[in-house]
Amino acid sequence: MLAMNFRGPYRVRADQKPDPVIEHPNDAIVRVTRSCICDSDLHLYHGLVPDTRVGMTFNIFCGSCYFCQK
Repeated sequence: MLAMNFRGPYRVRADQKPDPVIEHPNDAIVRVTRSCICDSDLHLYHGLVPDTRVGMTFNIFCGSCYFCQK
């Protein structure tokens, strides 16, 4: 599987990763055939967000963790 790897501002690369496997009953494997960078991702790409470990977009959530519940 090919995955895009964010390495820092203006630095991304495609890396080969192992094929995904189902590990939990709620898991799903989705085949992505096309993708592009989202406008909100440009803040990360241009270095306007200082740390990607605390960056979470508003429209992606699991609905069950502490942060999603709050």
